[in-house]
Amino acid sequence: MTIGNPGATGHRGVTGVGLTVVWFRRAIALLCAALTSMVLTAAESTDEVQAGKEITAIYLGAAPLLEDSAAQRYVNLVGRHLADQSTRPALLWTFGILATESVNAFSAPGGFVLLTQGLMDLLETEDELAAILAHEIAHVVREHHWAIIQKQQQASALIARMQGNMKSQNALFSEMNSLFSDMMTRGLDKEAEFEADRDAVVLAANAGYDSSAMLSVLEKLDSLKADSAETQLLFQTHPSPMQRMDQLTLAITAEVEDAAAATHIPLYRDLR
Repeated sequence: MTIGNPGATGHRGVTGVGLTVVWFRRAIALLCAALTSMVLTAAESTDEVQAGKEITAIYLGAAPLLEDSAAQRYVNLVGRHLADQSTRPALLWTFGILATESVNAFSAPGGFVLLTQGLMDLLETEDELAAILAHEIAHVVREHHWAIIQKQQQASALIARMQGNMKSQNALFSEMNSLFSDMMTRGLDKEAEFEADRDAVVLAANAGYDSSAMLSVLEKLDSLKADSAETQLLFQTHPSPMQRMDQLTLAITAEVEDAAAATHIPLYRDLR
């Protein structure tokens, strides 16, 4: 069954599908290259992707990638399967797990998605992981962050400086931090988060996952302490889990509800 996306395959269970070593190396290389490379290839010559690389570099500067190649490969496999059901499958989608106990997930323009080890530790099934990744994919597809950058009318001048006479990495990171600090610490507006939640359940259902998994994720988040060091940024940049559950429940259609069937696929850590 395809819900709102005629290009979806609707099959269940992707854990057994192998992700090649070549792809995994490219995925991690793309993430790490954001720290050092300011030059776009011909295939990636868009301002959106360039901005996404620089935002990803800031996240990676705050927390390194988890040193677990199998887990990184697994998240890329699930993420790419979900992204293939979206309206922007041609982006060079790249997913990664950050080695931090903080509970959060992030996306950047151009197809970059990161989630934290702390968030992964809360999840119990691949359905729940798919819900998180689908939410972040929805932000990219809807260009939520990219629209903010464009409205600030600073992206073009900044990218021109990057491609021109930027002499040092320190100067570059100073520019990027100035441009994106508000977005990263205050988050998107509530409607963008609600919209990403709605899109996520449809995207996950079209990819063959349990459409109700987002609600179970939000219940887990609601049980956390909002004032703890691990969750402070999450609650600062998102509406409360209860608000999100209320909005999502109102938006669920009969078709989406029909896709609420657990796949019973455990997370990778439980398959080892």
